[in-house]
Amino acid sequence: MTIPTTFDGAIISVSADNPAAYTAAGFADAGVITYAVLGEVINLPDIGRVYTDVAYNSLAVRGTRHIKGTYEEPEIPIEIGVDRLDAGQIVLKTASDSDASFSFKVAYASGEIDFFLGKVFSLVSAGGDGNTFRSITANVRIDHQGVVEVPA
Repeated sequence: MTIPTTFDGAIISVSADNPAAYTAAGFADAGVITYAVLGEVINLPDIGRVYTDVAYNSLAVRGTRHIKGTYEEPEIPIEIGVDRLDAGQIVLKTASDSDASFSFKVAYASGEIDFFLGKVFSLVSAGGDGNTFRSITANVRIDHQGVVEVPA
């Protein structure tokens, strides 16, 4: 049995290149995709498909019945400490000004990797005071094809 690990050591990378196939091999093809590490990531949010609950009540049965309806890949807010010279943050800024999907790679310290295509819908600077570090939040919407999970 594997023991769960923390997010310490997780590295998020981004690329303007898209895989030839929406598979682990497609995303990992170094001849096609060149990733830039996204520096100073503070928080990685929940990632995972969410289905709509389609509920109905039949007159013959008192209880509410539930069926899984359509699904949606969530928008994930990635919080990042500002470094305007960071290669990954430069690619992320380009992605925020583009309608195109970008490739994302999340490499965990355990050796597991998550790949997905996503669009950056916003890149927002956070406010603060004298005791607040400068940060940005990138809101990334994962493509409908979901996350490709690669075991360690």
